[in-house]
Amino acid sequence: MSNRIIKLISILMIASVIMSAAPLNYGRKSNINAVVRADGSVSGRFDPSGPRTNAEPESYTEADSDIEKAGLKLRKAIKNFDSKVTIVLDKPRYAPTVDDVVAIFEQIKDKAVAHTGKPDEGDYLLWTLSSIGFTAAGAQDNYDHFFFVMEYHMTKSQGSEAKKKADSILTSLKLDGKKDYDKIKAIYGYITKNVTYDYTAIDTAGTAHSMYGALCKKEAVCQGIALAIYYMMLKAGIDCRLISGDLAGQRHGWNLVKLDGKYYYVDATNDLGAKNYSYFLKCGDSMFRHDPDKAFKTDSFKKKYPLATQNYGAKPSSTPTPTEIPLPTSKSITYIMQEKGTLTLVSGDSVYFAIPSNVPVNSRKWISTNPKVFAAEGVGNAKMAGHTKLTVILYDWSTVDANGNYAETRFSVDITVLYRDVTKSSDFWYTPTNYLTAAGVVKGYDDQTLFKPANDCTRAQMLTFMWRLAGSPNPKSKTCRFTDVKEGEYYYKPVLWAVENGITTGYDDGTFRPKTVCTRAQTVTFLWRMAGKPSPKSSTNNFNDVKTTDYFYKATLWASEKKILAGYDDGTFRPQGLCLRRQMVTFLYKYDKYVNNK
Repeated sequence: MSNRIIKLISILMIASVIMSAAPLNYGRKSNINAVVRADGSVSGRFDPSGPRTNAEPESYTEADSDIEKAGLKLRKAIKNFDSKVTIVLDKPRYAPTVDDVVAIFEQIKDKAVAHTGKPDEGDYLLWTLSSIGFTAAGAQDNYDHFFFVMEYHMTKSQGSEAKKKADSILTSLKLDGKKDYDKIKAIYGYITKNVTYDYTAIDTAGTAHSMYGALCKKEAVCQGIALAIYYMMLKAGIDCRLISGDLAGQRHGWNLVKLDGKYYYVDATNDLGAKNYSYFLKCGDSMFRHDPDKAFKTDSFKKKYPLATQNYGAKPSSTPTPTEIPLPTSKSITYIMQEKGTLTLVSGDSVYFAIPSNVPVNSRKWISTNPKVFAAEGVGNAKMAGHTKLTVILYDWSTVDANGNYAETRFSVDITVLYRDVTKSSDFWYTPTNYLTAAGVVKGYDDQTLFKPANDCTRAQMLTFMWRLAGSPNPKSKTCRFTDVKEGEYYYKPVLWAVENGITTGYDDGTFRPKTVCTRAQTVTFLWRMAGKPSPKSSTNNFNDVKTTDYFYKATLWASEKKILAGYDDGTFRPQGLCLRRQMVTFLYKYDKYVNNK
C-alpha cells in the first residue's frame, strides 16, 4: 500500500452506556463530529451514548455479503472479548465523505449487534461494550480495511461468571413448564428483590453497567439491571429488548418483553425494593415519563415489536383515559361583605361584593393587599393563585366628626385563590401548595392559574423554592462555577446561595444540570444540608431499600424523624423515584412546619 495514496479515518464510538441518574450528551443534536484537516485527511468521532438512531440493521443485498461477513466476524470478536480485530472487505467501498465511512462502520456494527434472540448476542453485546473505535484505510476514497478496537464493562472471566450466575438463578426459579407471565414475573421479582442501585458508579464506566454487576455483585445502574433482564428473559424463552431513551431529561435504560403476542415495558430499576410494582408490564401511555430513542419509534421497529395499547391485565375501556386533571368551570358568585370574612375562589372566578342594606354609604374605597391576585371595585375577578386581603371603606356623609372627617365603616375579607388544578382539599398536596403559594415560595404556570402537580420537579426549581423558603437571601458570590448555570436565569442566585451553604456540589464534570429532574434521594439530601446536616438521633432505618453506604442515608433517617418523609406502604423509600411538584411542595411544607416550626 506504500505506492498508493492512503487516507485514514479514525472514528471512536464512545461509552455505549446508559446511566439513569445522569444524562449523556445532554442537549446534543448529533452523534457525529468530524473535521477535515488542511492536509486532506479526515478525523471524526462517533458517539452512540446519546440518543440511538439505529435499533435494527437494514436488510442486506447480495452485494453486501462482505458487510454481512464483516459483521459476523466482529460479533465473534466481541463475544470473545477481543480487544482488537482487523476486517478486510471483499471489495473496497467508495466513501468520499466521513459520513459515508461512518455509514460503512454502522452497517458492520449493526450486523454484529443485531438482535438474534440469543441471550449473549444482540443488545447484550452492544451494551456490554464500553467503547468501540475503528480506523478505516484504503486508496483514494475507497476503503477496504477496518481496524476495530474494543473495550468492555467487564472482563471475559467476569462475563463467564455472570452467565453461570444467571443460569443458576434461572434453575432456582424453577421456570420449566410455567406460563410466560409467571416466568417474566419470577425473573423481574428476583432482580427487584436482590439488586440495589449503585450510586457510586453513575458517572463512571465499569461492572455496574454490566450483567456481572447486577447478578454477581448485586449492585448496578440501570444499564446493568436491564442487561440482566435481557439475558435471563431470552434464556427463559421470553423475547426481550433493551430500550434506551430519556426519563424526564435523564438517560435511562429499561426493557421490552413479549407476552401473549404483544410487547410490554418493564423497568426494574425504578421498581427496586418495591413490593407493589409501578413499572411492570406497562403500555406506552403508562410510561409517561419514559421517552424511547427515535430508533424505537420507527414504523419498522413497531411492526416487529407491536406494543400493547393497555397495561397487561387491564380491562378494555370504551373511553380514553384522561391524561390531565379535569379543570373546574369558572363561576360567578355574590358575596355580602361583613366586618371580617373569608372567601376561597378558583382562578377565573368572578365575584360581586354586596354591601348590607342597613349600612349608610355615600362613597366607598376598595383596597387589595395583593391586586395581582384579586382586585375589586364592587366586582372583581380571581386573577391568579395566592392570597390577598380585600377591604372596603364606606363613607357616610351625613355624619362628620370634630375634625371634619366623614364617618366610615370598614369591611374586609381574606381571599384565597386556588390554582385551577389544585381544588380538592382531600389531596395531600392541597394545603402545602396553597400555603407555599401564599408565602411566595412556589409559583405556577399560565400566569399562576395552573400548578401542574403531576409535573416533574427539576433541580433548578427545587433549589429556587428552597431559596425562597429561606427568605431569598443575596448570595455573597457573584460568579457561578457551574458551566451550565448562566447569569440571568431565574435560578442563578438560588444556585449561588446553595453552593455557598453546602446544599449542592454539582457533578464531577463541572455542571449543575438544572433541567434534570430531582430524585427523592436528592430532595431529602438538599433539605438535610439546608438544615445544617444535623445528626439523626435514631440509627433505625425504616426503609428496606436504603443502605448505610448510601450518600443519602443520614438525610433519610433525619427526614423520617422530622416527619418530612413517610415513604411507601411497602416499606420502601424509592430513592431513584423522580420527585413530582406535588411531592416537592409537601416536603417543603413539612420542613417549614417541623424544622422552621412555622
